[in-house]
Amino acid sequence: MHQWFVQRSRPVPRFIFFDQPSQVYFPADKDIADGSMDQVPDDDRQRVVQMFSLIFQAVEQVEPSLQVIIVEHADLNEQWYREAIVERWRGGMKLVPDDWPRVDQP
Repeated sequence: MHQWFVQRSRPVPRFIFFDQPSQVYFPADKDIADGSMDQVPDDDRQRVVQMFSLIFQAVEQVEPSLQVIIVEHADLNEQWYREAIVERWRGGMKLVPDDWPRVDQP
């Protein structure tokens, strides 16, 4: 839909945020700290690659007019995917660090 909006200059925000789109293929009981997909069946792993490939292709077709931000546990072993990673929150690194003040703290 965003591709359509961009191509027709519609007044829609030019970014999309996805939170763990692979979660259906990478359920919590198979979640490994390093994001390895070794426990995920080959056909599901291929579907995850296809899903991300589709997202990348859609963005490329309308770049630089669309930004997609993805927060993801799965770590694909694809060069184009790895080159797009800005930060890996593993080994204690977090989006919101533990030392930030919390709202419920004085």
